[in-house]
Amino acid sequence: MAGRQRIGRQYYEEPRGFRDGPPPRLARERSISPRRIEGELSSRRGEIRRIHDDNQHLADEIVGLRQAMSRLKEDLHSSSQVIPKLRAEKELESRELTQRNLKLEAELRSLEPLRQDALQLRSEAGSLESLRQELNAKVQGLTKELEQQSSENQRIPAMIAERDDLRQELIRARYGTVLVCVSATVGTAC
Repeated sequence: MAGRQRIGRQYYEEPRGFRDGPPPRLARERSISPRRIEGELSSRRGEIRRIHDDNQHLADEIVGLRQAMSRLKEDLHSSSQVIPKLRAEKELESRELTQRNLKLEAELRSLEPLRQDALQLRSEAGSLESLRQELNAKVQGLTKELEQQSSENQRIPAMIAERDDLRQELIRARYGTVLVCVSATVGTAC
């Protein structure tokens, strides 16, 4: 019921195209000229050529894309075959590294007593070093004493010679006093 008193839509040669209601009187009276039809046909032929060229261009692009897609599918297929190989290699490498790590940890644990021994030896080496320094100091002191004793020993022959000289002098002095006393006893008592 809503469309009972409605007027049908009709196409008119106007900029707006379709219009509701009756066409204006001038539009009905116009006649279509052959030149106008030819111009419209030529413009439509040009538009059809342009559309045809666009379609041809799109078809060429589609063919190129299909070729590229087939190449990409091949690449994807080959890479999908390579990926499991790479994963297997990485997993094998990871296992090897894990085994190496476990071996190194076992070696480290086995070397722990040696490490403790090394620390103990270092502390002993430190105490021995301090003992060596003490002994070096004592050796230097004894070396100085030995040098003093050797210098004194070198003076001993001179001291012995001096003693002998003093003894000789004493003997001479006693002999001289005995002579003086004897000569004096002969003359007077000493």
